[in-house]
Amino acid sequence: MTRKLTDEIYGLIPALIAEGKTKAEIAETYGVTPSTLQVQCCRRGISLRQGGPRIKLSLGLSDAALYALRIAAKARRKNETRLARDLLEAIAKDDLYSAVLDTRKELIAA
Repeated sequence: MTRKLTDEIYGLIPALIAEGKTKAEIAETYGVTPSTLQVQCCRRGISLRQGGPRIKLSLGLSDAALYALRIAAKARRKNETRLARDLLEAIAKDDLYSAVLDTRKELIAA
């Protein structure tokens, strides 16, 4: 078991948190206490919060839309940034722009 947290391990921590790993699980994996992990991550500016640090999306979303996104993300055990990214990727991949934007006139004309 690793007893020292390396720069490589610190680089993995945000992804582990995004996958739903807890601070205790990560600490146990790398052979340190949760409090040591917390202190060391804090010193490096790494958030151990589920969903990462709260950030305001810079998409100009209304407060109501951002709130709804947070609720939907929480229900899916994701953070709002991840859910927004997943939604945009699905829309782009499947060319769902008209369906999502509800431009029925365009759909009927097509």
